Amino acid sequence: MLAFDVYSHWETDLRPFTVAALRSMSPEQLAWKPPGWHSSALELADHMLAAEWIWIYRNALRRAPWEERWRPGRFADLDSLLEYWAEVHRVTVEWLKETPVRELNRKLPMPYPGQPWATMNWVVYHVMEHEIHHRGQIFMLMRMQGIDPPEI
Repeated sequence: MLAFDVYSHWETDLRPFTVAALRSMSPEQLAWKPPGWHSSALELADHMLAAEWIWIYRNALRRAPWEERWRPGRFADLDSLLEYWAEVHRVTVEWLKETPVRELNRKLPMPYPGQPWATMNWVVYHVMEHEIHHRGQIFMLMRMQGIDPPEI
C-alpha cells in the first residue's frame, strides 16, 4: 500500500474544489476583502500554496533549502499562482505515489527549535487541513459577494 492510497482524496476531491472556487472568481472578486478582514481570496490562495511549499516541498522533501523563504504576493495573477501551485503539488503527489505507507510515520528533521521533527503523516495532514480551513474562508468570501461556491 502506498501513501497515495491514504491521501488520494486530496488529489481527487479536495484540490479540485479549491481550484474550481478560485477559478470561478474575477480578478476583482479575488482581490476583494470585507472591512476589517485580513485576507482576500487571492491572498488566501497564496497562503495555502505557501503552506504546501514550506511544509512539504521545502521542509519534508528538501526540494528547496531551509534558508529559502516564501515571498508572499509574488504572483501577478491567479493563473501564475495556480501554475506554480500545480508544480509544487505535483511533487507532493509524486512522493505520495512512490512512497510505501509505512514511511508516513518516519521522523523527519524540521528547522524549528520548538518542533525539531515531524512525521510525514503529520505534515501531509497538516497541509491538507490547512487548505480545508482556508478554502472555507474563500467560500465565505464568495458568498459575501453573491457567488455560489462549488458544491462539495
